[in-house]
Amino acid sequence: MTRYPAIALVLLAVGTANAAEKTLDKTFTVSPGGSLTVDADSASVRVSGGDTDKVTVRMTAHGSDEDFAKMKFEAVQQADGVTVTMRREEKTRWFNWGSWNGESRIEITVPKQFQTGIRTGGGEVTLADTTGSARLQTSGGDITARNVTGNVEARTSGGGIVADTIRGDVNADTSGGDVRLLKIDGKIRGNTSGGSVRVSLVGANRGISATTSGGDIELILPRATTGNVNATTSGGGITLDLPVTTTDLKDSRVRGTINGGGQPIDAHTSGGSISLRASD
Repeated sequence: MTRYPAIALVLLAVGTANAAEKTLDKTFTVSPGGSLTVDADSASVRVSGGDTDKVTVRMTAHGSDEDFAKMKFEAVQQADGVTVTMRREEKTRWFNWGSWNGESRIEITVPKQFQTGIRTGGGEVTLADTTGSARLQTSGGDITARNVTGNVEARTSGGGIVADTIRGDVNADTSGGDVRLLKIDGKIRGNTSGGSVRVSLVGANRGISATTSGGDIELILPRATTGNVNATTSGGGITLDLPVTTTDLKDSRVRGTINGGGQPIDAHTSGGSISLRASD
C-alpha cells in the first residue's frame, strides 16, 4: 500500500500548525486635510470617510511565525497624516508552506476631508465617501471608488475598476477587466486591455478618452454636451444617439462635432462596438 497520502497529510498538518493570525488596532487624532498612505504586499484594503477627527486602523494578516518575523506591520502618525504598512522586509522563497493565504486585510476610517494613497500587491481596493485626491493601485484585484470629491487615479493589473459618483478627474487603467466610470463630473480616461468600458458623464465635458483591446465601449452623455468626436473600431459597429455633425463617417469610424464642438470625446476599440447615448 502506498504511503504518499500519509506523507501529504503530515505536510498539511505542519502547514496548518504553523498558521497564525496577527492583528493591529490603532486610532489617531488628526486634522482634516491630511493624507493616508497604505503600502501592502498582499492585502485587501478598504478606506471610508466619516464625520470624525480620527483615523482608525484595523489590520489583520494570516501567515506563519516566520512570515511575521520578516514583516513590517505598523500604523504610524506623521506630521501630514498616517502611514500604514503591511510588507515583508525581505523577499521570501517562491514556495513556502508559511506564505500568505490571501485573507490579509486592512480596514481604515478617515475624516471625510482626507487624501488617500493605496498600493497593494494582491487584493481588492475600496474607497468611499472622501474629499481629496486618491491614488489607488493593486496588482491583483478589483478597484472601487464611490462618492469621492477629488481626482481619482486607479491602476490594476488583474481586475475591474468601478468609479461611481466622482466630482473630479478620473484616470483608470486595467490589464484584465471591465471599466465602469459612472456619474463622473470631470475629465475622464478609461483604458482596459481585456474588457469593456462604460462611461457616464454629469456636468460639462472636460475631455473623454475610452479605449479597449477586447470589448465594447458605451458613452452616456447629457444632450447638451459639446465636444469633438473621434470613434474607431476594428471589430464592430458604431451607434449614435446624439446629434453628431460628421466630417468623416464610415462603418468603423466616426469623426465630427456635438453641439458645435469642444473638448475631445475619443473612443477606440479593437474588439467590439461603440455607442454614444443620451442620458436625458
